[in-house]
Amino acid sequence: MTRPVVFSASSVNSYQNCHLQWYFTYVLAEPSVQSEPQRVGIAVHDAAELYLKGTIARTSVVHVEPTLRLLEHIFRDEILPTYETPVLIEATFQIEVNGIPFSGVIDSVDRRHIGPLPEVDWDSEGRELMIETEFDVNILRDLKTTGSRPAPGKYRFAMTGYWLGATDLGYEPDAAQLDYIVRTKTPYYWPEVMDPITDDDISIFAATLESVAGGVARADYEPTGLGSSWACKSCGYRDICGPYQRYTERLL
Repeated sequence: MTRPVVFSASSVNSYQNCHLQWYFTYVLAEPSVQSEPQRVGIAVHDAAELYLKGTIARTSVVHVEPTLRLLEHIFRDEILPTYETPVLIEATFQIEVNGIPFSGVIDSVDRRHIGPLPEVDWDSEGRELMIETEFDVNILRDLKTTGSRPAPGKYRFAMTGYWLGATDLGYEPDAAQLDYIVRTKTPYYWPEVMDPITDDDISIFAATLESVAGGVARADYEPTGLGSSWACKSCGYRDICGPYQRYTERLL
């Protein structure tokens, strides 16, 4: 029996970038050339996990390399203090969406206590009462390092998957937030508070996942990224990609 393909936000994004890129990564398991932004992003994520789990003191430094140390300081000094009670940290999940397996790793879910807040109520005789309410909310959070401030909603597909994953793990989110560390000449923190995930978002997520799964089931591994400078520029398989080599030769 053939083992079903388990998709992730990264693999869906890879297939949408270029079907052949997906084949190199998930069928041939070819080693990819890691880009500098990828290396930095992984290193910052690793440091953030240590701080969130309390593995190291908040006054400690994980990285010695100047660039990484600067980005780490932004997380430690500007982002970490915005957390109240992390209840999920680097949590792995696997769900099924319309029978298609989907997995991922949730950066974090932060639980925040709200209140006491004044609220109007009425007693049994219709007299107005002023009461105070308190409640907890779960904030789904994802850390990104980026070279420029992205357009709002860029990662909504991935966040929809993480939202479903957190719900499956028993921590249904009430809101979602992307924490960007923007790597300009002077790096800075840029939070994006997202609108809650809706049924429409979940329908779009399912349709996208079904489309990619259908292409994989048909063995559609065409080099669809050719002609897109961004898709090929960000691909770690350019040196072994025959269609890309032939494409660039025609441009000479």
